Amino acid sequence: MHNKLITDLLDLPDLVATELIKTEEYLVFIADYKNDHVKCPICGKKADKVHDRRPQDIQDVPLRDKKVTIKLVKKRYSCDHCGKRAIPKRIKSISRYSRKTERFKVYLLKQTDSRDYSRVARENDLSYTSIQNSVHSQLDTLIEEAQLATLDEIEAISIDEFAIKKKHKYAVALTDPINGKLIDILSSRKKKDLIEYFNTWPKKLREQIKYFSMDMWSPYKAVAETVFPNAQIVVDKFHLVTAINNALDKLRIQKQDKQTAANRKKFYKSRLTLLMAGEDLDDDSH
Repeated sequence: MHNKLITDLLDLPDLVATELIKTEEYLVFIADYKNDHVKCPICGKKADKVHDRRPQDIQDVPLRDKKVTIKLVKKRYSCDHCGKRAIPKRIKSISRYSRKTERFKVYLLKQTDSRDYSRVARENDLSYTSIQNSVHSQLDTLIEEAQLATLDEIEAISIDEFAIKKKHKYAVALTDPINGKLIDILSSRKKKDLIEYFNTWPKKLREQIKYFSMDMWSPYKAVAETVFPNAQIVVDKFHLVTAINNALDKLRIQKQDKQTAANRKKFYKSRLTLLMAGEDLDDDSH
């Protein structure tokens, strides 16, 4: 029997939670499928006889300053109608063969925007390769789902890089932030390469760009000033907030180092709370 309060806290549409175990570092949800059956791919009828079970630990986004693990028994089913066996259960929240929820992969992707892969791996008890695979998986999905922008309709450009390999190898995503469409993905963020790329655009098109949104990396500013003469250069909100959060975390570490051992632990555990938006805080966090 699932627990509604715990299920609501887990907040995944295709899972129900039966128990919540709290430790010093983790919240562990014991979960099961919301619908304990599949549609038979052969005859199309409901298959609800369990063929086999395989327990698995799934990582999820942090909650209330704690890491989250979902203990899920993955199942395969048999169809009594046509005899088809070993039918796997597919759910949107967790992709096939994955040990992370899809929303946790999105969370990791956002983390790598302001941190290198090694740091994100350490903070989430993951390997460098695991972070890299999660990020690439999400990027592939975003690219597949993206609506490509029509260049002659663009008035604003947003430029943002993402790490694709160790040793700070970056690629660049260009988007139309007004219409929410992808323009292009480039393999280099070097100033000369970007200028060369944008100079392939017709002059009339480059002159119609009114806004150029970027992080605070100075070469991007130089690129915009060179190829978009009429564009107003702005720092996007996410990178501005990230810079503020990094400064706040640096201050926390400085204060933490001056505390007693007991207080240092409290300061360390508060790191996620300090960086959360006010509307996401519960009464205890306040």
